[in-house]
Amino acid sequence: MDSVTFFALLACQAERELQPWIAKDDDLGQKMWRINQRIVKVIVELMRNHDTPESLVILSSASDLLLRATDGMLVDGEACTLPQLELLKATARAVQPVREWGESGLAMADGLLNLLKCRLPATVRCLSHPSAHVRALSTSVLRAILYAGSLKASGKKVDKNGIHGPAYQYLSVGNINWQTDIEKCLTWEAHSLLATGMPTQFLSTAAKELGCTISI
Repeated sequence: MDSVTFFALLACQAERELQPWIAKDDDLGQKMWRINQRIVKVIVELMRNHDTPESLVILSSASDLLLRATDGMLVDGEACTLPQLELLKATARAVQPVREWGESGLAMADGLLNLLKCRLPATVRCLSHPSAHVRALSTSVLRAILYAGSLKASGKKVDKNGIHGPAYQYLSVGNINWQTDIEKCLTWEAHSLLATGMPTQFLSTAAKELGCTISI
């Protein structure tokens, strides 16, 4: 079995076994959460392995799996939120090596950026999480997103272990102003917190660290 087939089968198995992120207090619910946590942690390790382009190719193309793996980030406590944030951070850091493949990697990088944009509001909400670990990791994710969004493709055609693809142009998600979008989410979250009488101190601190402005 070649490596591409192996990672494809692994992704299919993960997609088949991943359960909805629904909070349940019974034994079955807890078992489902543990299974999901293990699956997400495996995906994170594969996404971090930039020396194995086959795994990045499969995961970058598995948009449904990545969306499901990061769904319900605020359903329960940090035990589930942290692995999901780790996956988003690994996704942001994978953008650069994928783009370095040139034309064959542009669509894949755009798919990764699309996931980050989709999960941007939830990531910003994590900045107000009671857990200091979650707040710190969500700040780190946003910092990685800002960096990934500032990168440009190499523009040269590169073949990585048999990976070929047609010429792609950047889709709109790859050209968005990430700082502006993050600031919009920060502002929305600040208004939401103020409307419910909640403090915005954590949010303001994170915004300052990221070099972003909250408009209130």
